[in-house]
Amino acid sequence: MTKSSEAEQARRVNVTLSLLQRRTSTAEVLEGLVARYGLSRRQAYRYLQQAQRAVLPVPVPEPKAVFTVKLPHSLIVEVRRRARQQRCSIGLWVERALRLELDHAKGHG
Repeated sequence: MTKSSEAEQARRVNVTLSLLQRRTSTAEVLEGLVARYGLSRRQAYRYLQQAQRAVLPVPVPEPKAVFTVKLPHSLIVEVRRRARQQRCSIGLWVERALRLELDHAKGHG
């Protein structure tokens, strides 16, 4: 069985949350998830637990794509160092930096 994407996982938690809000019994929710997504009862139970902890629907992440750019070697080294310091992936670090810059530019447009 292939692993679900982050977006699919978020959608499944949101469906589970919706079922719980309709006051469907937990047994019915579990059976519905197993039937709808072809999950094991254990995995369906994990989605149930996540939904029970959620107050609001979980945000569904936007799809990502590869974006290749050429950068000076020294900048690449610094980006890797900063990402490692902040214990996050290079992609996440670059995404945050770009969003920060784009948000800053909007404010001074």
